[in-house]
Amino acid sequence: MALIFGIFLMGIACKPGQPEPESAVETPLPAEPFLMVLGTVQDAGIPQLGCEKSCCLPYQEAADPDLNVVSLGLVAPGQGENYLFEATPDIRRQLTIMNGVIGESSFVLPTGIFLSHAHMGHYTGLMHLGREALNAKSVPVYAMPGMKAFLEQNGPWDQLLKLQNIQL
Repeated sequence: MALIFGIFLMGIACKPGQPEPESAVETPLPAEPFLMVLGTVQDAGIPQLGCEKSCCLPYQEAADPDLNVVSLGLVAPGQGENYLFEATPDIRRQLTIMNGVIGESSFVLPTGIFLSHAHMGHYTGLMHLGREALNAKSVPVYAMPGMKAFLEQNGPWDQLLKLQNIQL
């Protein structure tokens, strides 16, 4: 738990786009696998489309990367692997954050993506792997049988399979 909290604090202190202090010392990756919290908000993001309540107003103009849709990254430095839990609408920012922490100088896709269920905030980021965006090649996607059937039988997700952008 302390490791997750420490990673969370590191993520807050090292937001993308902020210059690092000149005296900053680069922290080496731990040898053991660790989790990264890449998002904590509900599927539709914050603020949700059309929200005019007082609780949404502070977020109308903000583009805060700490407010990504719920997702986790699992990094296994010793194995050279990293996994994404949930392919959210914020997948671009989330993978950029994860790549930054693991020290990749160029963009690297995760070793695999785990999907928990078919709510929009948990799988719609897969569209960024398709022909119109990254045009990825055979990214492993892990899902339960119902979610697997949904992806196989419904567009545009079935196109990701036909074009071999993802592999279930």
